Amino acid sequence: MGKRKAPYGGLPNAKAGQRLPRLQTVIATSPENPAGDPNVRPHEAGQAAGKVIGGGLGVLLGAVLVILMLGPVLWAPLWAALRAARFVPGPWWPWLAGFVAGALTAFVQMVLLVQRSPILRYPIVTLFALAWVGGLWLEFTSEGHDWITTAPTLHMPGPWSWALIGIGTVLYAGIYLLALNPVVKARWARRWQLIK
Repeated sequence: MGKRKAPYGGLPNAKAGQRLPRLQTVIATSPENPAGDPNVRPHEAGQAAGKVIGGGLGVLLGAVLVILMLGPVLWAPLWAALRAARFVPGPWWPWLAGFVAGALTAFVQMVLLVQRSPILRYPIVTLFALAWVGGLWLEFTSEGHDWITTAPTLHMPGPWSWALIGIGTVLYAGIYLLALNPVVKARWARRWQLIK
C-alpha cells in the first residue's frame, strides 16, 4: 500500500496514541491586553481609524447642517454684499461697499425677524423660508452661472418641484419660528418690535 497523503492542513497524520501539535493562538495577558487576544493591535488600529473617519464625517455633517440652518439668515446679507461690491471700482472700495451693504441688510433682516406680533412675524418668516428653499431649488436646477456677476435663470417649477418647495418652506418656517421664540422675548429685542 502506498503512503497516505497529509490532510488539507498540511500536518502529517498522527500515529496511534500521538497528539498533533497545537497552534499557539493565545498570548500572555497584560494590562493592555487582558484577554490575551493575539489580534489586539489590528483591533486598536481599526478602532483608531473608525474614530478618525467617524469624527471627519461628523464634522462634515455638522458643517452642512449649520450651513443649512443659517442659510435663510445669511443669504440676503451675503448676496447684498457681493452685488454691491461688484459695482464699486478700486482695490479696497468694493470690500467697504460690500461690508456696508451686508451690515445694512443684516440689520433690516434682524428687525424683521424679531417681531413678536403674529401679523408681522409669520409672513416674514414664511417669506424668508420660501426665498431660501426656492433659491436652493433654483441654484440646483439652473445652468452654470456666477452669483457675483449673473444670477441663475428664472424658470417656473413643475408640480413636484412646487410640492417639494412647499414642504421645505413649511419645515424651515416651523424650525425658525421655534428657534426665534427665545429671541423675540429678550429685552433687547423688544425695542425693535413695531407692534407692542
